[in-house]
Amino acid sequence: MSQITKKYENVGRGARYFLTALHILVLAASVAMVVWVSKETLENKSFLTDRSYMHFQFLVCLLFLFDIAAEWIITPKGKWKYLCTHLLFIIVSIPYLNILQWAGITLPDHIMYLIKLVPLIRAGYVMVMVSETFTSRKSLSMLWVYITWVAVTVYFAAMMFFVEEHYVNPQVDTFWTSLYWAFLEMTTCGSNISTITPAGKVIAFFLSVEGLTLFPVFTVYITNAVLKFSKSDNNKVSSSDAAGQAQ
Repeated sequence: MSQITKKYENVGRGARYFLTALHILVLAASVAMVVWVSKETLENKSFLTDRSYMHFQFLVCLLFLFDIAAEWIITPKGKWKYLCTHLLFIIVSIPYLNILQWAGITLPDHIMYLIKLVPLIRAGYVMVMVSETFTSRKSLSMLWVYITWVAVTVYFAAMMFFVEEHYVNPQVDTFWTSLYWAFLEMTTCGSNISTITPAGKVIAFFLSVEGLTLFPVFTVYITNAVLKFSKSDNNKVSSSDAAGQAQ
């Protein structure tokens, strides 16, 4: 049984199809947002003057909120638990850029850029959950969730670091340099690229902490997989010996 079927096994078929279609729309919108933001970042374009992106982000945030509301309404039990576990995603789905624009509040461009990345947290979560959904075995599902989460974290951290550092740090000349830095920080190996801005130092700290937390999990997974494989081979050898003695 797939992860989606298990999650909505107590929900009617029509509601299940509706939620699945809604999740697919959320996934498509998330991918489109990541591509759009990545393109702007690499081309050093100002998103504040791009009205089409502001409209697009507003619609995507509304879609995120509608997805959460629909799932909450359709979920038969544990509505308060659902709200508590999804509180972060409700917060990051709010269209802060549009609210600031409507209120006439002006902030520095790099702060506005970081605010623009807030909905991408929801987009990254969607991608992680999709990687879990399309694997039937729990062990493989956890591995793909781990790999996807690491990749998403490194990519988004590299974008934020590039925007914060490349104007003031001569060592950060391209996005690929920033991506290289983020990967080394995640592995806790360290990099010869020094951070200058406070935001860059905070990003480096969180990448290091996440690397220290996640890489031992990967080591444990590989160790368990090797032990299971060895145990399976030993069982096969034992069965073959037992069959030979019986003959």
